[in-house]
Amino acid sequence: MADVVVLGAGPTGLATAMMLANQGLETMVLERDEAPPEDPEKAWETWERRGVMQFRQPHLLQAGGYALLDEHLPSVIAQLEKVGAIPFNVAERLSALLPGGPAGVDFSRFGTLICRRPFIDHAFASAARATPGVEVRYGTAATELMTGPEAIGGVPHVTGVRTDTGEAHSARLVVDAAGRFTQLPSLLEAAGARRPEEHGIEIGFAYSSQYYQGPETPEFRGDLLAPVGSISVLTVPSDRDWWSVTLYHSWGDKAMRRVRDREVFERVVRSMPLHAHWVDGEPLGEVLPVASPANLTREFVVDGRPCVTGVVPVGDAWGFTNPSLGRGLTLGLRHGIDVALRVAAHLDDPARLATEWDETTRSKAAPWHAATVDFDRIRGPEIEASRRGEPDPFDPPDRDVAMFRAFASASHYDPQVLHWFAEVSSCIALPAEVFARPEAAERVLEVAGSNPPYRAPGPDRHELEGLLA
Repeated sequence: MADVVVLGAGPTGLATAMMLANQGLETMVLERDEAPPEDPEKAWETWERRGVMQFRQPHLLQAGGYALLDEHLPSVIAQLEKVGAIPFNVAERLSALLPGGPAGVDFSRFGTLICRRPFIDHAFASAARATPGVEVRYGTAATELMTGPEAIGGVPHVTGVRTDTGEAHSARLVVDAAGRFTQLPSLLEAAGARRPEEHGIEIGFAYSSQYYQGPETPEFRGDLLAPVGSISVLTVPSDRDWWSVTLYHSWGDKAMRRVRDREVFERVVRSMPLHAHWVDGEPLGEVLPVASPANLTREFVVDGRPCVTGVVPVGDAWGFTNPSLGRGLTLGLRHGIDVALRVAAHLDDPARLATEWDETTRSKAAPWHAATVDFDRIRGPEIEASRRGEPDPFDPPDRDVAMFRAFASASHYDPQVLHWFAEVSSCIALPAEVFARPEAAERVLEVAGSNPPYRAPGPDRHELEGLLA
């Protein structure tokens, strides 16, 4: 019998498992997909993760996520370096583009390591394998929740899982880290528990990504993620002289589906002066499309009463966002680590554990989720208005929208504002934390008002449709 069974061996699940094991708990991880190859060089070509739809899409470990690993799981950082992840500091690079340069502002805290997703997962798997108290079983899916005596009257209590091979694994706690497509809600219903309430926000984007390789990473001339009318362009360096370019747009924009053709894709990117050179490398593979139509959270405790005890979700199994800001990996790590630190001491008190999970999620994970959705609430309507040739959907401007736009624009002119903006975009500080600082809001508005609104150059909608034709 393990102390904890974790469902899902992605970065969030393995980070949670290692954190629990480091507190002296025997932890078993069950993963339905196959094990990684021994040789990390083969991870990109041969490792299949059918349970992760975005496994070969671009990913970014934000500086906030790197700081979490550095504090709590340095063994993962060592493995990332071993598989070939490279140092990257986008804020430092952007500071060099400011009119007066960085001007003495220190951007060193925004460093991270970057590589393709299969290598990230390989690094976490290697670190978990070397962690005492962690056992990972691949090719094994949980198909049923086992229950025992209730800890709260009328609330089912989970005591372990049964797998697709018929094995029964008892545990004092089950942690669901099976991602956005988790089967936990259905498993709870089958076990007699109330299905968790889901709260979705339909602001979806579609993404088309192309990988390239060349003798050196393209020069940074503009934002990593740049909004350009009805589309945005994302350019991400990676390992082994690889890099990626992604175009994202409204998932209802049928005309943009033509960028799945590489010739059309590159024609659109070349129309953006600050990003055109990112398609000068050798294209690798096909253009990779994926869509994410919603942001969602699941509520497992309603009015102080949990729908179940003995099982808690972390990361995307609790709540996920569109990948438009590249935050998913970092927010999953943040939630898993926070939960592991909070609940480990309460395994023998299921009712208290459920409360601790809920309080941790509401106070720590939920604000980050909400802040990410807030970006979509602005960018989504902007994209749709541009696509349809309609006026600004926020005119007269909403105060919060105006502040966000001022913040984004001012970050292109002032190093201190760029530092604050990088704290937010790198998942180090929430916007509310930044604007609670003395004079932060005043300086942002002053800089924004003293300079023309920054806009990344690129095609308007009429020009874009010509490129797509």
